[in-house]
Amino acid sequence: MSKINDAAAVTDRPYGGYALTRVKRAGGDETPRFEATLVHDRRPIAFVSNGGEGGAHRIQPVDAGGWADLEAFNAYAAGWNAQSPLAGIADGDQLVNRLVMVDRLNRARALPFLLDNEDFWADGEHSAFRGATAAQTLEALRSVEFAHRRPRVWSRTVGDFVSVS
Repeated sequence: MSKINDAAAVTDRPYGGYALTRVKRAGGDETPRFEATLVHDRRPIAFVSNGGEGGAHRIQPVDAGGWADLEAFNAYAAGWNAQSPLAGIADGDQLVNRLVMVDRLNRARALPFLLDNEDFWADGEHSAFRGATAAQTLEALRSVEFAHRRPRVWSRTVGDFVSVS
């Protein structure tokens, strides 16, 4: 993939090193239904799931010593969610929701992008050029046609949308 110009500080540990692996999704009535493994710096610390019928996520440590790992996760989540309108309300669940979306975007076949003031995290909307490679998408978004649209593309490295150069 072509180099992406990231306005934000690039980190090799987006979301404090927390991520989801082995994510399995299946619809859901009120909330997304999923099962996943929560990892910190690639080390499994908990199993996370939601039955898709509303309510909080179920988080179970991988082993008996994992409760301290979950306390650290919840502390990180509280800081991560501190500026949100939902600060202090199930901060760990809010971060897990974000990590589920990050996993979904990381698995996208076509490079997701935003234009103008679109805010994926607020409404879940994004665009993609079906059938185009990441290089083709970047080339198109860097063209004169899109120059005034302030295009941003998904970056797996950053775990968020970043400006194109």
